[in-house]
Amino acid sequence: MKKVISIFGWIVLLLAFAALGLSSDDPTFGFFFYLAFFTVVFALVYLYIKKHQRKNVIESKKLVVVYKIAGIVLLLVGFFSPIIALNKIGLPFLSNVLIFIATIILIALGVLAINLINGLKLKKLLGYILLILLAAAPAIFAITFLSTYFPNAYNALGTAYWAIVSVSIFAWWGISLFFKKD
Repeated sequence: MKKVISIFGWIVLLLAFAALGLSSDDPTFGFFFYLAFFTVVFALVYLYIKKHQRKNVIESKKLVVVYKIAGIVLLLVGFFSPIIALNKIGLPFLSNVLIFIATIILIALGVLAINLINGLKLKKLLGYILLILLAAAPAIFAITFLSTYFPNAYNALGTAYWAIVSVSIFAWWGISLFFKKD
């Protein structure tokens, strides 16, 4: 069962990386190009690790460092996902900076919400309320700010939610890898 969950997790990560291609000028080509590129990269890394793992066992400390580096990289991809998603509408620099700061705040509040949910019984309700409010934030942002850049509210909402799903996947995976012990 653990192997199935691991494979499913890698597929989700691969699709999240491939989804970065949806923000290109040709989303269909971009998605499949990114999917093919990252599939090849993942396969080559897997084969390299499998080949060299037989010769020497990776030390636990080195593995923890690799987890931390991979976690930081994924977290950075999560931070920049909204800027990548909104790149096609040509926002000014200041707007991109504000979106970047808002993304960091949303991730921090998401981590706080998860910690509240995993804590005491009284704090669980507060954690769930916070998660619901965080889930509504992209819709409010899309309707109030992004709708002027898109032909209709549907496109603005779709782009905002694509960005937040991308942020969620990359940030969650990055944080969990960064804090993974072994």
